[in-house]
Amino acid sequence: MKTPDEALLISNPRLLTAVYFSVLAVVATIIIDTLLYALGMAQLVPTFKAIVWAVVVAGCFGALFGKRIVYSTAPYGKHAFAWAFLMVIVALPVYNIGLVYLLKEHHAHLFTDTTFLNLLYLYLFVLLYSFILAGVWLAIVAGFAAVYLRSHIVYYILHSLSIRRKSPTETVIHNKTAQFGQTSISSNKTDQPH
Repeated sequence: MKTPDEALLISNPRLLTAVYFSVLAVVATIIIDTLLYALGMAQLVPTFKAIVWAVVVAGCFGALFGKRIVYSTAPYGKHAFAWAFLMVIVALPVYNIGLVYLLKEHHAHLFTDTTFLNLLYLYLFVLLYSFILAGVWLAIVAGFAAVYLRSHIVYYILHSLSIRRKSPTETVIHNKTAQFGQTSISSNKTDQPH
C-alpha cells in the first residue's frame, strides 16, 4: 500500500513559497548589485528600491506558483524544478517593467524627450540583456531552491509542528557549580536551589 505524501497536507503552500522566494530575492538582488558594483558599473537604481521591487515580484509569483511547487507529485524534483524555472522566466519581464520605471524615476534627465516607442525599445533591450546575463542563471538557481524547498523545508516544517514540546516545569536543571561564597560543590541535593 502506498503511503500518502505528507507534503501534500501542508496548509498554506502559497504563503510558504512567497516568503521563501522573497527572502531569496533579497539575497540575489544584493549579490547581483555587489557584482555589478565590483565590475565598475555605477549604481543605476537605489539598492533599497531594487530590493523592495524584487521582494514584491518574488512574493507575488511565489504565491502564484507556490501550490504547484509544493504540491508537485513524485518525482517531485523534476516538477518543482520546472515550475520554479517557469516562474522566474514569467516573472522577469514584470520585474524589468519596474526596473525601467525606477530608471526613469531616478534618471529623469535621460528621459526628457523620449517617446513611448523609445521606452518600448529600452524595455526590450533591458529584457534581452537581463535574460542573457541573469535570467537563465536565476531560473536555474530558483529551480534548485524549489527542489530544496519541496524535499527538505516542507518536511522540516511539518515535523516541527508535530513534535511534543515539554513544559519548562517537567525537567529541573540543577546548578552544578559552586554557589556564592562556597569553595566546593556540595553533593547534597538539599543545598541546591529549587
